[in-house]
Amino acid sequence: MSDSELQEQLMELDKLVDDQELNDELQSLDDLIGELQEEKEVAPVKTPEPRVRWRKRDIDGNIVYARPRSSRNQSNKADPIRKSDPPINAPATNCEVTFAPEAVESFLQDLQHSLSNTSDDEASSLETSRGPLLASSNWSTRQSLFSERWRTERPRLVNTAAAHENVATRICQQCGSNPAAVRCSDCRPQPFFCAQCDVSMHTRHVLHNRDAMTAGFYQPLPPTTFVVDKALSHCGKCWFVSVQHTHNSESC
Repeated sequence: MSDSELQEQLMELDKLVDDQELNDELQSLDDLIGELQEEKEVAPVKTPEPRVRWRKRDIDGNIVYARPRSSRNQSNKADPIRKSDPPINAPATNCEVTFAPEAVESFLQDLQHSLSNTSDDEASSLETSRGPLLASSNWSTRQSLFSERWRTERPRLVNTAAAHENVATRICQQCGSNPAAVRCSDCRPQPFFCAQCDVSMHTRHVLHNRDAMTAGFYQPLPPTTFVVDKALSHCGKCWFVSVQHTHNSESC
């Protein structure tokens, strides 16, 4: 065997060895790919859950915060830079909700019942509102309705006015011992006087607005009248003399 033939055989042997190594590498890659595919099929795919935060709003659509403004301002000053969460691409899922036929029928019956009740209420309200509208177009009917309402409300109005003018038992705010007999609207903040204190005070201030309390209600008094023994008495001389000498009304 010549040297050239030996060289050719060696080259062929090297080529066979290289081909075998390449085949072994390819086989190992095929095995690795197969294992990865099996692991991928076995392991469940975890989809990220979407984070949803519902904000509470009032009837005007404004956000209602759970904390007061002061605490929210403090938290904003403490952490001025907030990292925003990365957007999450939630998988698009089509969900279909099915109801039982019995539930659907009962829901439709309830809806029809509520609609019929609403229509009946509207019809009754229209019928009741037609009466005042027709009465308002007739003058005699309006007068009769007004008289009837006035007869109904008159006792209540009279009782309210009488209760407002009812006199309670009070003590004189000047001497502090005798029962009050006169109320002066110009003598503030101590308007209640007994008979003696009323004479001593209002001989100097004759033009004050006084009311007697002896009859059980507030009775306006003229400058010439005063209270003596729980009764009204007139003394024109004394009061008119004081009026002539009084030029300006003074405050008590």
